[in-house]
Amino acid sequence: MSVQVSYKKQTVLGIIGITILLLVIEVIANVWWVTQINCEFEHNEIFENFDEMEKRQLCLDFYEIKTSNDEIIPNQNTDSITINTLGFRGAEFSEIKQQDTYRIFMVGGSTMFGAGATSDETTIPGYLQHLLSEKDFEFDIEVINSGIQGADTNTELNLIEQKLVMLSPDMIIVYDGWNDLRANHIPMIVKENWEKICEFGKENDFDVIITLQPIAGFGNKVLTNQELKYAQTGEDYTSNLLIESSSIYQNYAKNLSEITTCTKTFDIRNVFDTETGPIYWDQGHVSDRGNSVIAKSLSNTVFSIISKIMDLILSKLKKILKKYLRHFTMTERSL
Repeated sequence: MSVQVSYKKQTVLGIIGITILLLVIEVIANVWWVTQINCEFEHNEIFENFDEMEKRQLCLDFYEIKTSNDEIIPNQNTDSITINTLGFRGAEFSEIKQQDTYRIFMVGGSTMFGAGATSDETTIPGYLQHLLSEKDFEFDIEVINSGIQGADTNTELNLIEQKLVMLSPDMIIVYDGWNDLRANHIPMIVKENWEKICEFGKENDFDVIITLQPIAGFGNKVLTNQELKYAQTGEDYTSNLLIESSSIYQNYAKNLSEITTCTKTFDIRNVFDTETGPIYWDQGHVSDRGNSVIAKSLSNTVFSIISKIMDLILSKLKKILKKYLRHFTMTERSL
């Protein structure tokens, strides 16, 4: 005896079948995608003491972070990366800055964001936050990671003008060079963008530090065999050898030294010259140790700027206090 299935049951079974098929396809697609992801640092000597699962997870963490145009999508979390509610890597902070807070934004590409860093705390901003927190400024210091993958001076200028200025910065540190060079941006365009950022800082009452970053083969570091390979084979976005643009990078540095509108310009191309052993895991990205070295090189400059501001504030307070005491004394005598 044949059993007829009702049209309603056929429909339900069909929907269930399609749903299962779509789930299977999604699982297969996700597995395929994971197998296609490859990070240079997974095969780097820097990570030789990491097990394969740790390296794979660091790689997946970085590639799972989603962006929209030139901004990171807020509220994302992986094992090693936290994107807060305002779309920045690291801990939450108030959109409205407190009066007893000095706020620093650090701007750059994936090297500033911390591609390959083992945590939010081992990025350049993470290390600088730790170094400055050890000082007794009598007010809070916030160092905010504003790095975003692929950013160059064009996107950074837009980010500062359209978003960061609305978050009450006291200082912005720009970490540039590699992405502009890979994009074949001529030195004059890069200089103009730097000058616009510095002029915008003056107009909106925040300090600006522009830095030119280190690249493997562009300084005097004694490179490991693997780093030497990165220096010799690294390419720009049009597949030309980047090392052939060393003279252009030298012009970046020359132009940077001529800028007078910034609070400070800082050429740190040679920051790793005295370092031994591996630092780079490709031509521009560095290890946690590299991030720490860069943060330390910046910390004294940042500390001196903040200290001068603090001294200026104290000087103004003393003048106000003297004026008040003088007025109080004269009033008392008249009585």
